[in-house]
Amino acid sequence: MTTSATKSVLSFYLNAKLHENLRIRLYYDQIKTQSQFFRMCVESYLTQDKLFMEFFDNYKINNNIQSKARTTKSRKLRTAGEKTLQDLALSKEEVENIFDVLEEELPEL
Repeated sequence: MTTSATKSVLSFYLNAKLHENLRIRLYYDQIKTQSQFFRMCVESYLTQDKLFMEFFDNYKINNNIQSKARTTKSRKLRTAGEKTLQDLALSKEEVENIFDVLEEELPEL
């Protein structure tokens, strides 16, 4: 069970008509709560979900939040990071082998 100490509350103002339209769309899409929707958005952003980030990049450019050059640079950095992660990806067996070697070399751990 989570406690209130492990949770944060976000609060912001939204135009009343936008809020009404949000509630209608969430109901239509069978999203049970506004909290669920915002958690989905935050998780997608923090995990750098490709579809979410594509939307996010386009939104920043179209709404003059960030220059196209800066957004393109950020996109390229994310792509390079993904490639590096793929290049360094280890199988479960390889990870186990690494831990076995560490255990042999450093038994005090």
